[in-house]
Amino acid sequence: MARRWAPSVIWGAVILILTSLPGSALPHGPDIPGVDKVVHGGLYGMLGFLAGRALTGERVTVWMRTAIVIAGLAAVDEWHQKWIPGRSADAFDWVADVAGATLGASLSRSAQLRRETRS
Repeated sequence: MARRWAPSVIWGAVILILTSLPGSALPHGPDIPGVDKVVHGGLYGMLGFLAGRALTGERVTVWMRTAIVIAGLAAVDEWHQKWIPGRSADAFDWVADVAGATLGASLSRSAQLRRETRS
């Protein structure tokens, strides 16, 4: 079980490390409105995908609990950024996090179902 969850835990730690960096330490991307939401969605999308892989064969209730945990992690992550220089807490970033995680988990589940149908 720990082996199944290791990639999710490691990626979650990477997210927390990245969001703990001061704003001045981050690369400045293109000045396109909303591009940070894409980054948030991508980071949490990968977390959702990895969590979905760890949940192979689990019941829907386990999936729902995992989604709540990831949404909680994203909320705590946004909250803690209030105290990081050059960073801020943003509810829309949280929405992007949850949307990304949901999409990632959905893609993972879809891939599982395709594999099961082929077997």
